[in-house]
Amino acid sequence: MSVIRSSAMEYVESGIEGISQCELWDNGTNGGTSLVRLQVGAYFPNHNHPGWEQVYVLSGKVAIGEDVVEKGDYLFANVGDIHDAKALEDTEILVFTEKGVELI
Repeated sequence: MSVIRSSAMEYVESGIEGISQCELWDNGTNGGTSLVRLQVGAYFPNHNHPGWEQVYVLSGKVAIGEDVVEKGDYLFANVGDIHDAKALEDTEILVFTEKGVELI
């Protein structure tokens, strides 16, 4: 069992302006579990999913592809799904990925 205390969580810049991430677990196949913060207006470009992705919105509102999701919403992206993401408000999401993402 592994516990990460909130006081020990560290967010690092993702390399994309306005987006930072706290990795909680690495599954060994380029996927895992992360907390992701997006500042309003932050844009994550189109990307492919070599494995599934699950997103739970903890706070804020974000456009993911054609869908707008907000606090309490859940999104599932299947293998091969392609989408972008743009923060419509300051947003925090919990992301689970099977194999990470590939920018296109």
